[in-house]
Amino acid sequence: MEYLLLIVLIFLTVLIFYYKNLYKKEKREKKIISQEFDLLHKQQTFFVRKIIHEMNTPLSAIELHLSVLLKEHCSKKNVEMIKSSARMLATIYEDIAFHAGKERICYPPQWINIEEFVADRMLYFDTMASVKNIFLEMQADHGFYIHISKTELQRLVDNTLSNAIKYSTNVSPIIEIIISHEDGDLNLIFKDTGLGMSQEEIDNLFETYYRASNNIQGLGLGLSIIKEICDDYNIAIDIQSIKKQGSIFTYKIPKEMVTTEPKSSTKK
Repeated sequence: MEYLLLIVLIFLTVLIFYYKNLYKKEKREKKIISQEFDLLHKQQTFFVRKIIHEMNTPLSAIELHLSVLLKEHCSKKNVEMIKSSARMLATIYEDIAFHAGKERICYPPQWINIEEFVADRMLYFDTMASVKNIFLEMQADHGFYIHISKTELQRLVDNTLSNAIKYSTNVSPIIEIIISHEDGDLNLIFKDTGLGMSQEEIDNLFETYYRASNNIQGLGLGLSIIKEICDDYNIAIDIQSIKKQGSIFTYKIPKEMVTTEPKSSTKK
């Protein structure tokens, strides 16, 4: 009888111990879920506030310069400022739209003449650059096509180029875009002589919402979008930067994506 009682006590002890650990485990999991929910909520709140702030800045500039235009007789400088603000706002909007739709929208790749495409984006950002007295220059090996979604290529080029403009000054007025063919691969290089970055800033550069300077406009989405696109296409990214001397962003596009004779588009 005593032996049976001992077995029952041991069984109950083990059972109590098991359910106690199970309760602790569930409590820990609930705490982790709660913390993740709180973090997500904070990120969403931060994101919405940033959208409001960042869109309000160029909109305010547009309104200001439009009011000046009404009083003056269409100053060229004011028109350029309005165009620059509008294009800054458009870039922010396109980043938000891409970020929001990336899980449900398919962006099929196609063969794109990289020189023509980059030249077109340079023309688009020329007003934003000219407002800061910055010049955009391109050197290119001719006749190369890459197989990529036009939308994704635009996000890559636009975000890199707009960042180069934002972090440059009229003391360092030239931004170079270089397209070079090397051992089958194609290098797309953006070179500026602007503010530059520390190694710590480079290490954090592709984190969502990260910005190297709080004084520069932007949501901190652009480079994280670039990283996702490059990972999807196996495009290697190399960044060289020195504080107060400038930065060089190199995108090494693999030879599988490169041709001089474009074919019909196929999905990746």
